[in-house]
Amino acid sequence: MFSRLINPISRITFGLVSLTVSLILLSTLLGIFPDAQSETTKKRELIAESISVNFSAMANTLNSEALFENLLTLVDRHPEIISVGVRETDDHLLLVIGEHENEWNQKNGINSTVNQITVPLYGEGSNWGQIEFCFQPLSSGVLGFIQRTEITLCLLMAVVGFGTFYVYLRFVLRQLDPTRVVPRRVRDALDTLGEGLIVVNKDQKIVLANRSFLQVANKDESELIGKNANDVTREAINLATDQLETPWEQALNGESIRGRLITGSRNGQRAAFMVSSSPIVDNKGVNRGAIASFEDVTQLERKKSELESMLLELDASSSEIKRQNRELELLATRDSLTGCINRRAFFDCFDQLFEKAVEHQLPIAAFMVDIDHFKAINDNHGHATGDEVLIAVANLLQNTARQKDVVCRYGGEEFSILLPNTTIHQACVIAEQIRCALKDLKPSGIPVTTSIGVSALCQGSESPEAMLDQADKCLYVAKRNGRNQVVRWDDVPNDIEVDESQISRVPEESVLSNRIPFHAVTALISALAYRDQETAAHCRRVADLCVAVSEGLLSAKDCYLLETAGLLHDIGKIGVPDSLLRKSTALTPDELAEMKKHERLGIELVHTSFASEDLDNILGNYRTTHIERIEKNLNISLAARILSIADAFDSMTQEKKYREKRPQKEAFAELRKCAGTQFDPELVERFIQVIKCESSSFAECESAVSKEAALSIGIQIERLADALDSRDREGIGTIALRLTETASQHGVQSVADKANEITREIELDGELYDLIRCTIELMDLCRSSQRSLIESSSSGAQIR
Repeated sequence: MFSRLINPISRITFGLVSLTVSLILLSTLLGIFPDAQSETTKKRELIAESISVNFSAMANTLNSEALFENLLTLVDRHPEIISVGVRETDDHLLLVIGEHENEWNQKNGINSTVNQITVPLYGEGSNWGQIEFCFQPLSSGVLGFIQRTEITLCLLMAVVGFGTFYVYLRFVLRQLDPTRVVPRRVRDALDTLGEGLIVVNKDQKIVLANRSFLQVANKDESELIGKNANDVTREAINLATDQLETPWEQALNGESIRGRLITGSRNGQRAAFMVSSSPIVDNKGVNRGAIASFEDVTQLERKKSELESMLLELDASSSEIKRQNRELELLATRDSLTGCINRRAFFDCFDQLFEKAVEHQLPIAAFMVDIDHFKAINDNHGHATGDEVLIAVANLLQNTARQKDVVCRYGGEEFSILLPNTTIHQACVIAEQIRCALKDLKPSGIPVTTSIGVSALCQGSESPEAMLDQADKCLYVAKRNGRNQVVRWDDVPNDIEVDESQISRVPEESVLSNRIPFHAVTALISALAYRDQETAAHCRRVADLCVAVSEGLLSAKDCYLLETAGLLHDIGKIGVPDSLLRKSTALTPDELAEMKKHERLGIELVHTSFASEDLDNILGNYRTTHIERIEKNLNISLAARILSIADAFDSMTQEKKYREKRPQKEAFAELRKCAGTQFDPELVERFIQVIKCESSSFAECESAVSKEAALSIGIQIERLADALDSRDREGIGTIALRLTETASQHGVQSVADKANEITREIELDGELYDLIRCTIELMDLCRSSQRSLIESSSSGAQIR
């Protein structure tokens, strides 16, 4: 209410009244306006002199009583006289009217004041006395000050003049009020704007403000009109306008400003406004003022700041995910018991080094190491002691090997070492050093000897698997000849039979013509994992089962071929539609036919990629039942029959969306039930025996799959961050959907839920801010799970 009264008209009226009062006081000071006290003094002096003259005239003719009466009569005509005394020169009071003795102040003597006046009396030419007058004292203090004429006039002007001026100015200035000059419809239109708007004159005084600006400034219009725009923004919004030229100042100089960010604080919090300003010119082009708009971008700037912070956090999280992915990649390539690289990483590395050696005509060698009588160590001392022996042997191999050499746990108690830039003679020297060192090792007090088979590129090997096959056959020769020795390929006599293998140093045709690069196999299985992680994991498990069962039955080359077949036996599913691949119920006959079709396409893909007749035979015939093989006298390879059993066993022991997994005992019973009809009976029994004996190895296999699953999730999140960085919404949605499925398949529900939230944000066309927030939360979940996996792997814990 008070703020409404303090309007421009009130301020102008107050100024006019103040000016008028100042002029009155100035005229008084200059003597133009009469002094009331001086006038009163003069008037009293005249009265005193008049009475004195009359008294002197009567004093010569009247007696004292008559004088008293006549003097009293004169005094009664002037009520302001309160006492009179006639005093002779000897200070004797001759006549007294009123309480003159009490009223008269003798200290003043003969000096007259405004309240006491003395007039001398003369007779016969001499002064015989004086007549003394005491007047009503004038008011003093505040009351006396107010009773002064000039002050009374000032008060009258302050009260009456203010009201008069206010009414007059309200009437006269009505046409000059900008709030009335602007038509109502225009003001209503300006008030509908979300942006604050002000109009300033040439002196930067606000002459118009719309409703939005009043809300921003938290003031009434009457408080803003006529105020300096800089003061208003500095006081109401606390914008720092002193340090640089404001947009409206620039507009008054003829410059138009668009979208200038001005920051400050409001209610103790940071505020930001996007300000635009343009000059206002008349018909003659003269600048008359400026108009400025204020768009409140506080929330936008806050989100922008948060977004920048989140992007930095996203980069940091992405870097951490990439680092942990590389660490998981390393763990996925390592044997958790011994720390040596595993078979698949070894094959991939062997491929690259072998191609380099062939291309640059460099020597390369490899040897197989087998611990003699290791089964007896397990039987006599227990598997825990056997594990200690394996760890000790692995440590010795890695410490003895050169930095460029690659040490692999090939399977069970077998190790393989790849030696780049090494001739067969140098490899034999290193192998002999290792044999001697292992002989003196005695881990856990148990004497250990090894048999080593050595081969090299110079021995006619046309592929990595051929070189390993030669080294493996040399190993068998070493064992046949008494163990604890090193045998090289060119020392093996022609046509020496060792157990089930016919060893020959003549290159086989299939080896010369059908090489299968393992890095190509890895690329295909990675593509399958990208398409369906569950199928890829199944293929890896089947390959591990095949390798475990085939050891001792097949040569190293054939084991490699069978492992490849196990990895690629379901590669055709890479083209299966999602609706079929991820169906949660059992497949219909038509759907089974569709799956058969893609299985044939997978065989064609493998044939086109590798042109390996042996691999084609395995993949083309492993579905053939045992009874069909017998009845039709089909030549189905041993590898194909092993793959058939391994595939069926893994399918039974893994949980599906439409059925629960079977316990291992039930799966063994089902295999035996189907032996003789679907599966080879002898191989079924061997398979069951191997699985029972190697249960710990397969627990490790499941651990590797878990690592690969965590790595797969990490890589997909890495891709998600890259897609988010490039603002590829479609790519984000695709990756998030696949990530949801992958995480769900492996039971990481928290990651699946958060990835699904990203998918919903994409479908709802959510803001980038929310997408980044969800992605950061997803990365936090992934980092946490990866960190736990890495820490447990590093500490030797078994991950299931």
